[in-house]
Amino acid sequence: MRLLHNSWLVKHNKLARNTFTQLKKKTGNFVDSIALPTNPLEWIEKARPVVEGKKRTFHNAPFWRDIYLDNHHSKIIVGGRQIYKSTYISDILACETTSTPGIQAGYVTFNQYNLSGFSKQKLQIGTFSQNPILAKFPRNKLGNMGEISLKNGSAIYCMTDNNQYIHVEGKSLSHCILDEAQYQDIAHLEKVRQTMMATKGRLTILGLGGEIGSPYEKVWEASDQREWVYEDPDWRDLLLFDSDGLIDDEYLEDVLKGRWVPQKPENTMYHGYHLPQIIFARNPLTIDDAINKYHTSPVYSIEYQKKNNSKSFFTSHALGEFYKSERRPITPQMVLSCMNPYRYLGLIKPSEIAMWKDVMGKFITVSMGVDFGSGNQSNTVISILIHWKKSDRVQLAYIDKRPSENQMDQAEHINELFRVSGCDIGVGDLGYGAIQVKTIQDGGANRISGKKFPGVGSENFYGCRSISNESKPMQIHHDKVDEHGEETGRILIDKTSQIQKFIDLIETSRLHPNGDHSRSKLLIPFSADREYETDWLISEFCSVTRKDIKKDIDPRLDAKKEFNHPKDSMMSIIYGLVGLEQDTGLYWVSG
Repeated sequence: MRLLHNSWLVKHNKLARNTFTQLKKKTGNFVDSIALPTNPLEWIEKARPVVEGKKRTFHNAPFWRDIYLDNHHSKIIVGGRQIYKSTYISDILACETTSTPGIQAGYVTFNQYNLSGFSKQKLQIGTFSQNPILAKFPRNKLGNMGEISLKNGSAIYCMTDNNQYIHVEGKSLSHCILDEAQYQDIAHLEKVRQTMMATKGRLTILGLGGEIGSPYEKVWEASDQREWVYEDPDWRDLLLFDSDGLIDDEYLEDVLKGRWVPQKPENTMYHGYHLPQIIFARNPLTIDDAINKYHTSPVYSIEYQKKNNSKSFFTSHALGEFYKSERRPITPQMVLSCMNPYRYLGLIKPSEIAMWKDVMGKFITVSMGVDFGSGNQSNTVISILIHWKKSDRVQLAYIDKRPSENQMDQAEHINELFRVSGCDIGVGDLGYGAIQVKTIQDGGANRISGKKFPGVGSENFYGCRSISNESKPMQIHHDKVDEHGEETGRILIDKTSQIQKFIDLIETSRLHPNGDHSRSKLLIPFSADREYETDWLISEFCSVTRKDIKKDIDPRLDAKKEFNHPKDSMMSIIYGLVGLEQDTGLYWVSG
């Protein structure tokens, strides 16, 4: 039996080697017979000179040439609708996989419908089937929406961003292109990067404008933000027209000369390209131009779009810019207004907070807020706020984002920090911190040495639960003893109401005590030498979103305002603000 198995194994291995050799010969012969250039512009000239029945030129969009030739490892292209974005993506995917054997390229979009349209119409039909040279490349009959395997050993994968880019994981991509990125889960972009760790591949992100404060805008802000500048600012006056509209000819090469100018050259991570509809010669600016020069419907003019669409739609779809959204109520600019005036201040040590309390006495209130982490994916955050009563301003004096740790160690640390900082009051999250809150209030013993430490008292440190009750945004339940035993005092807050008050606080100003100018009521230190202390709060605050307002859904269908749960840091500060209300009767945005 063993001899029979060995004989089969020898024959199997011989057959496998022969098959592999034949496949290698076929692929090698194919690659040698159709050698395409790696330069995208040269590749277009040889492999895809026609798109949708029209000969390819860059006459009316010369700015695309530089984008095609940019091999930077990370690019982001933000623009309006109908800017030749799909043509560019299909060009790059096909160019790289047909000119270089044995690589993988990926296309990612936000839903299956969009994926189907691009894969079938733009890539399989519009790129491979309609061009004789490219039609020879697919290994199998076209039709598989998720993969196009080529005879040279390369492959193009088409995927969605579902479940935090789970479909992208496991690939070894040389280039990954994210399309319609304004709708994607860009917060998990690093998962896409991980698929290219071995290949050291390139990432290209394309989309419309989007929401200010979104992870998508954060990527754009990290780019060098290039704008196209025409040599002649009056270039539109030089355009020629006939009875059919714009004359698209070689003269445009001179009329439309220009260059890309980075607005933030210090940002080197991403090359960013901004492509609003207004820089395209084929788009009329005014309604009158559309009718009398372009001989087309006025609805295609920039003027008509601006007049007849919402501001957010026009900003994102025509100008390719970012807009403030009701769904995302906090923007980076709002947070920075609480930070930039305080570049001379940094966070202060607990002992310094206690010193200020000793000096100022009843003229300030020191409040601690604690949001306890719910597991490995979250952090326990401790904040200490100072309310300067005379100027009615609230200062973030201390904030500590802590990793997962033993509950008893955590409770002892917070207990000590409360006393060392001279806190008047504190509020802690009961949802994931019931044990810690009780220990902070009553005291306990060190887990290792057994040394006891005193409690700060339930009258000074409150437990707090979030509820949903807008009619009673805050309820205080004092200690009581009944037939069920002792019940510790606690505060109940309506989460939506408290988040809205925090948003209002960020937007509230107070007259500066030393002048006639206004400053934000919330004071967040942003030391020029220690930006790292608080710069991370910008993205944390901006991550809060409205749950009741969903993209492309009529908000009237769900009229009740409701926020998604904010980051731990924001909840920590909110608990600190709740503490100030208990001690002083402060209303965060009171007149």
